[in-house]
Amino acid sequence: MSERSDYPLHLAGLQERIEKALAGYFPAAEDGKNGLREAMRYSLLAGGKRIRPVMCLEFCRICGGDVERCLPIACGIEMLHTYSLIHDDLPCMDDDDLRRGKPSCHKQFGETTAVLAGDCLQAEAFETICSAPLSDGQLMRCCRLLSNAAGLAGICGGQHTDLSVPASAEAMVATEVDKTATLLAASCAMGAAAAGASQETERAALQYGLLVGLAFQLRDDVLDGDGLCALLGTETCDAMASANTQKDLEQLDFFQDTGFLRWLTIQLAGRES
Repeated sequence: MSERSDYPLHLAGLQERIEKALAGYFPAAEDGKNGLREAMRYSLLAGGKRIRPVMCLEFCRICGGDVERCLPIACGIEMLHTYSLIHDDLPCMDDDDLRRGKPSCHKQFGETTAVLAGDCLQAEAFETICSAPLSDGQLMRCCRLLSNAAGLAGICGGQHTDLSVPASAEAMVATEVDKTATLLAASCAMGAAAAGASQETERAALQYGLLVGLAFQLRDDVLDGDGLCALLGTETCDAMASANTQKDLEQLDFFQDTGFLRWLTIQLAGRES
């Protein structure tokens, strides 16, 4: 991983590995639940860059772990992320009819099935993580990181705040950290945990993920013209994202063999879509 020209190929390889693994989950079965399985697969396999599982696998690699053993961890992260998107699109939340250019889960399968598909994916995320061939201690660390990112201190708490608290710059930054950055941070830390890294290394990975997650969301706000961008303006949000990206790169000094992660950090900071 020393040649910059290899980084896009490495990213594509990780994405392909993740996509193939995800496609193996929730096949049809003779139990009368295939409509629910179809809704789960529809959303899980709807595309995307798979940044969170990519980060998980890459942190596992640079921390000396076995990426193949970590693959169920990465898939579990993507299942939980997909659950959050399904519920985020619901009429009672953001009420979005489209997700990645396709009908949202509730538009395709109905609201009830969409709610259940999200619920199932959240549960299956932890089941999938627990199937990884790792030690009980490593699996417990991964589950604790993911549950924290999903619950009151993460996605659910952030979504509630987003829907209920009057807008201010401070509140919106906190909300974006909870809704977006916490899961990306957990993905990085779970890769380190899956490699059996120290608690200090896990915390360093978590801090990197928080910084890159906030920069990622700030760029989204700039591209969409909403969120903090609507409140503070494009120039201020651009400056905040750039400052966070610089901190991301400095945080990677804690680790070795980070050329790919540095490249990916910059790609995420300057992405066009």
